Order: sequence, then C-alpha cells, then structure tokens
Amino acid sequence: MKMKRLLHASLLLSVLVTAIACGSDSPDAKPDGGTGTPDGGGPPPPPPPLPTDPNDPKNDTKDTDCDGLSDKVEFETVREGGKTHPGIADTDNDGLPDGLEVGVTQAVAGTSCPNLLLDSDPRRQTNPLAYDTDGDGLWDGVEDANKNGKADDGETNPLLKDTDCDGLIDGPTQGALKGEDQNANGVKDANETDPRSFDTDGDGISDGVESGVTVSPDPVTCANIFIPDSNPGSTTNPTNPDSDGDGIPDGAEDTNQNGGVDQGELDPNAGDANGPVGQVCTINNLRPVTFQAEDGADLKLALPPTFTEVTQIKVGAEVKGLVGYDNTTKVAFLAFRSAAPVGSTDPLGDEEDLRAAINGTGNLTNRTAQVFKTWDGFNAVQAFYDQAGAGTDLKRRTDALVNALVPNSTGRLSAEAAGVGGDFRLQALFVHRSNDSVVVLVAVVPLANVTGTNRSSDAAFSAKDLSDGSALAQFGEPTAVQCEQFKLAAAKVDFLFVVDDSGSMASSQNALAATASAAVDSLNASSLDWRMAMVSSSYHFGTTWSNASTLRRFTRNVNKVKAWLTTNSNCVNNVCSLVPSTPEAPSCPGALKPPSEDSNGKSIEGASGGCWVGLAGNGAEGVLGAARKAIDDITPGTAPTETESTTLARRDATLVVVLLGDADDQTARGVNNGSENCGQGGNKEKEGTGCEPVQTYINFFGSVVSPVTPTNKTGSLITVHGIICPGGSYCGCGTGQTCNSTNTGREFNPQAGGVSKARNGSVVNATGGVLGSIIDNDSIRTSMDAIIADAIGNAGYKTLKPPIGASLKVALSEVRDANTCNANNVPRSTVNGFDFDGSARTLSLFGACRPANENSQAAVSYQYWIDQEKDPNGGVPCQDDPDYDETEPDHCDELLTCNETTDTCVCPANCNDTCGAGTRCDEALCACVPTIG
Repeated sequence: MKMKRLLHASLLLSVLVTAIACGSDSPDAKPDGGTGTPDGGGPPPPPPPLPTDPNDPKNDTKDTDCDGLSDKVEFETVREGGKTHPGIADTDNDGLPDGLEVGVTQAVAGTSCPNLLLDSDPRRQTNPLAYDTDGDGLWDGVEDANKNGKADDGETNPLLKDTDCDGLIDGPTQGALKGEDQNANGVKDANETDPRSFDTDGDGISDGVESGVTVSPDPVTCANIFIPDSNPGSTTNPTNPDSDGDGIPDGAEDTNQNGGVDQGELDPNAGDANGPVGQVCTINNLRPVTFQAEDGADLKLALPPTFTEVTQIKVGAEVKGLVGYDNTTKVAFLAFRSAAPVGSTDPLGDEEDLRAAINGTGNLTNRTAQVFKTWDGFNAVQAFYDQAGAGTDLKRRTDALVNALVPNSTGRLSAEAAGVGGDFRLQALFVHRSNDSVVVLVAVVPLANVTGTNRSSDAAFSAKDLSDGSALAQFGEPTAVQCEQFKLAAAKVDFLFVVDDSGSMASSQNALAATASAAVDSLNASSLDWRMAMVSSSYHFGTTWSNASTLRRFTRNVNKVKAWLTTNSNCVNNVCSLVPSTPEAPSCPGALKPPSEDSNGKSIEGASGGCWVGLAGNGAEGVLGAARKAIDDITPGTAPTETESTTLARRDATLVVVLLGDADDQTARGVNNGSENCGQGGNKEKEGTGCEPVQTYINFFGSVVSPVTPTNKTGSLITVHGIICPGGSYCGCGTGQTCNSTNTGREFNPQAGGVSKARNGSVVNATGGVLGSIIDNDSIRTSMDAIIADAIGNAGYKTLKPPIGASLKVALSEVRDANTCNANNVPRSTVNGFDFDGSARTLSLFGACRPANENSQAAVSYQYWIDQEKDPNGGVPCQDDPDYDETEPDHCDELLTCNETTDTCVCPANCNDTCGAGTRCDEALCACVPTIG
C-alpha cells in the first residue's frame, strides 16, 4: 500500500518532548517504565563513561566515545532539555550511537574512529536521549536494525508510531493502544501482525480493522490511509486470511472492508460459504488469471492462463510493451506505451492519429468508438474496426501491427503460424494518461470467430476483456479478491431514435430497419424492460413538414419499429405494410385529422400514416435539435406508480437517444428551426455563424467527465449514440457516386484539414455514447450491435470494485431454465449466460441464465484492481536522485520535494516553514534541527 510519509517538524517535536518527559534531564539517566521493550522495561544502564574534560580547549577535535560528535558539541548542545554524554557513545543505550541519531555523516576532523557508524539519511533524526523516540514501544535501535539511520525496506520507522498506518502501533500493546510486535524484538513472530504491512494476512482488510481499531494513533501522518473499524465489537484474525475457515478470504466476505457485516455481505466469522456463494467464491473455485507486468512500459495486464506466449517489445534495451497470443481462443494482442501524438490532448486525438498506421497494415472499415473513463480515472476510447487481411495469418498480422505502431522495435510472436487468418476484427483501447503517457492495447482476432453465430464465442469475450479497460493497470498495482451477493431486478430503458428524413437517407433507413430484429432479440434475451419511440430530423421544424412535432410512439413491437424505417411502408387497413405481421402486427391509425383541426389533412401519426418516416423532411437536417425538443416533450414522464404512456418516457427508465443521419446538425441558434449549413459563412465543410453551439447540447444532455447537472428536465445524463458520417469522410452523395470534396451534392459535415469537426460526434463523445458509421450497411449493423450491448451493459448489476473481466465467475440459486443453464457456473454468453461491460463495470444475465424470479440470489467472484499508483507517466519523477523515496507522495525523502523540471530532490525554502519552537531549518540537511544553546 502506498503510504504517506511526510513527517512534519511539529510532529517530530511532539514525540521528542513526549520521550524526554518520560526520562530525566541528566545525560546519564535512563527513562523508566518503558513498556514492551525486550527485557520488559527500558534498556539497561550504559557502561561507565570514558574520562572527559569539559575544560579542554581541544574538545572540538576530540571524540572520546567515537559516536561521531565532538566532545565540545556534546558538552555544549542542549537537546530537548538534556545533553548527550561525551564519554558514552550511546547515551540512551538504545543501540544507536548518539551521532547517528542526530544525523552525523562524517567523523570529527582529526579523530580516528574506525568503527564509526554514519547516518545515511540525516533528515530522519531520532532523539539520542530517548531510547524510543516515537513512543511505540520499540527501541530506536530495534527499529533501525541495520544501524544506518534510514528506514529501509523491512524496517519500521523510529519516528512513526504506526509505520504502516493500519491503526496498530509498531510495538507492543500500550493500554488502549493495540500493538503489533508484542515482544518488541523487531521480528514478526507467530501470531503477531507485521508492523511493516498494512494487511499482514493479505485478505484485503487492514490489520487495524481486523483488530477493532477505531482511532488512529498517528492521525497526522496517516491521514487518508488509516481505515477505522465500523464494528469494533466483532473482529477477525489479522494473521489468518480466512478467519472462519469457509474457504472465502475475510476481505472477500466483507466487501467494503470496513469491519462490519453490512447488507448483502457475508460474515467472515460465520462459515457461510453455501449456495451460489460457495460455488464461485471459495479459493478453490475462483477463476484464475495471470499477470504480465513491465516497469519501463508502466503496464500490468491481467490475462487468462491460456495466453502462454507473451513477449517483450523493445526499442534497444528499453521495454516499450508486450505482444501475446492465445492458441486456445486464437486471440492475439499488442500493448505499448508512448508519448501522445503531436498535438493530441485526449484519447480521441490519439486514436485518430494512430488509426492511419493501423490502416496501413490492412484497410479498416466499420469503425465504432466510445469514450469512457478507465477504472483508475483516465480518459480513454475503445474503438472497433474490421480489417482486411484474407490469406494473412493472425500472428503475422499482429507482428505487422507492432511494426507499424512501435517502429524500429524488436520482440514479435513466434514463427510458428497461428493457422487462422483474416479478415480480422481489431478491438483497440487508447488510454490518455497524460500527454507524455498514452497506452494503446489492440486485440486481434479473425473476424469470422467473433461475428454471426460466433458473437458469444470464447474468442469474442477474450478480445472484449482485453480492450474494455478491465485488463489494464499501471505497473505495481495490486489486486484482491471480491465476493458479492446480489439480486438482479429488471431494469427499464426507453430508446428514442432520431432519424434523418431527408432525401439521401433511404438506404441507411432500410439498413437500420434490417438490424431491428437482431437488436430486439438481444434486448429480449436480457433482463431489460425496453420500449422504442422515434422522431425525425424535422420534428422541431414548423408544421409544413409531415413529421413536424410527430412522435412515433413508444412500443415494444419490433415490426412497428421496422415499419418506421422501411421504404414505402404505409398504413393499410390499420396495419403497416411491407413488414412482418408476426409475432405482432404493426398497427397504425391511418386516420386523418378533421379539417377543423388541420386544414392540410395530415395524418396524426406523421408521414405514411405513422409507418415509414419518408424522405420529404427539411434539408437543413437537425437531429440534435430534434432530439432536444423531443426530450423536452416526453419528460419528466410518468412516475413508477402511474400507468405507462406511449407518448411519455418513464421516470424510472434509463433514457437513451440514438441518432441516424448522414448530415451534421444544422439547428439554428436559440430556436427550434434550422438553417442550411447553419447560415451565414457556412458551407459543406464549415459551419456558419447561426449554428446552435455544441456546448449548449452538451449542457443539455450531459457529459461523462463533467460534474455539472445536465439542463434537461430529468437532471440526469442522457447518453446519445450516433450512427453518423465518419470523421474525415464525405456523406450523402447520390447512389453510385463517388462522395468526395468535389461532389457538390454531398451533405453538411464540417471538417478542417481532413479532421472531423463533427457537431453530432462531439455530443456523442461527451455523453459517452457509441460513435458509429453510416457509411455502409455493415457499419450500421456493427454500430447497432454496440449500441444495444452498451444499453444492456449499463442496465446491469454494478460491481462494488473494478473487476478484471477475465476473472469473473457467476452462480445463481435459480435460473429460468436449469436444463439449458448451469446455475452453479453460469457460462459467458449473451444468448444463455452472463456478460460483463468493463467500461460501465456492470454484469448482465441472458436467456436461460436469467434469474428465475426477483428473489433469485446471485453471487459473483472476481479479482479487482487497487488504485495505488498515482503518477500517470510511469517513470517516477526523481527516481534517479539519491534522495528518492518510493513511499513518499512527492517521491523524495522527508521535507525534500521533487523538482520535476530538473528531476531532482530539493529542499523547499526554510523547510516549508514547518520547523517549530526550539528548532531551526538546516537547509543543507533539509531538516529541522535543535537550536544549539
């Protein structure tokens, strides 16, 4: 555990005063009554002093006791009310010579003391008059076992009562202060906890919580580290990871590791490993993962054990990343870290820049992308591509990607062919830790192995777990085991489709209609209670347009959704034509409004009698403006206690918007209207001055990275997905035409230098939606698959910790169909099984493996990451400085701070004004030292 170690001078003074108060002003006196020392009291008296002469004029060049201090200094220097003895090398007899305790780094000039012990860390000065400077019950010489003046690995700190900040003092128990080293011998004996380890038994719960500690003995130093026990009346064994012996680690049972048995938790003292919990949470039943870590690349990957081939990618001697292959699932990956591309400040820029290199190894199509935050708080984007590569071996394509993305490097997959080839699906993760540290992970798999009937294959889930952020951590991040019980209630989702109804959209509308059955099949296989409604891009325009102010109402009838998007589907005998009528006919009113209500005689359901939305909409398409007005009209919606309305959203449902359009939003500023290219100054590639600002839409729908409450009536984030013109492309040209910058029939899609300035895309990215391509039918299908998967994932059970996807294991007490689903070990499947969304950190159940009823108990076990490493750039600042200290938040010993510009540890002016009364700042030592009297 990374722990705070900055020792303020005021704290140092307080412990020194406390230690002196326990003793005498006499340099020969010994403190009395020190509890818990090796002989049950304080140290024995020191040997008789060597003869000295306080009046000798040469005392400044004499060191009679060879402790590193001149006789003159010892005769004259008052330290906290007392003086060290010039004839006794170790005045307090704690095992450390006086000079070492006060920071001596060289012998007194003119003396010869061959066995002199010098201080290797003069900023950590202990009290030579108190055998136990910090009052924790351990002699200073026991804590500094190698007698070098530094708190080394494996030692406790003689200036800290609670070195590991677990709430237990380092030495033996002192009254109400519970201790760790009960015999004060500096060694962890049987049945003792380790004062150098926050969690001695490694079960995920701190020693203090397991011991019932509620107050930190060192609240200043241990601020934000110490965890109090929420139920001190019930303790567990801090030296046994499984106190009740039921096979489940204590920390996995106490899921929030606070010491109490909270709602839904197991009792680490009760032996309750039964039912679903017993099937997945005991140590023997956990799903194994292996870890591959590289310090220089600042990577740690969690992989299934079947990834038996993993190789370092190096440039010269420096490790840049890893490349690996799983011969069982036929999945390969590469992962590397580099500086951000020039000019890029976010993961979208990283992806856009590096996509060209990826495309150079094989033509990319069907790109979808989604912005999210990783489990450790970094901005990231997940992107999927289909890549041409027929006849190319999987391992050789992966090597080619390494060549392109990490040029001039060594380290490739073995020469033996994978035996499977392309085309390929690439699932890529771009994590923008900082402008100096971008991590890219690409999973590579044959396209046929993860699409069609193989969408629920082991290969599909392996590639997903690699690229969704759940498999990636920084070097050195630890993990722990978690066990959670839950019940999965049916969640509600209301989809609002916003479809461009202008003249260029026929094929795109039909392609979306063709995906409807597959989308609904996925929704019905999940536990979601879903509905769909639709408006067109003319919704917010005046009444001259047939679909203006027309909501195609919420329905669960997939055939009706198809009819809305099927060319020439019309309302005939109250049923939409040209679409299936089973399992439910797509009804439509087909009636016209009376002339007194509408002199134009328009259908109350819009174009085509409420069936096909048509292509007669306004040419200044405004899907964002239409979405915003529709949201205003259907929210806040019906309460859970009210009857559902087909024209209003449900307040207890998640509201999801899906945009389908080949032109960017042209809604006019401040009004429900539109203007081609947004008016003055606009053209096909540049928005005019009349466009509604993109930020207005982001403020309305919300942002995944902003804490500001969205301005829509729900007050909640509304995810906006987009199947739109890809960045850098031209869309909307006639059938069979080449759509490029010279085609005057192309649609409005702002760009600058070939880089997309998409308004729709900006809102999709801000809300964390799926950004898909409308460029062809396959792309639309791929995009819809991702959108439905995201909706299902976000409605699932949210885990308490950030799981490693490959480690998840699920069991239920009862499932829908026990003949099809093994309830004791639910398979990974989106047909009959479970799935995990790493970006949302949610678990969903499907088909026969859904809970039998709302009372069915489920359990999940997994390993999770612990966010310990805070430096985004991997290579720790000041790591090469001799005063570097990995336990310090600022990477430098004690009062020193890291100057990242010079990469050196420096002393802040006047020791940062931390020196208290009776001390001064020695800037050469960067320490508060006693004022010499």
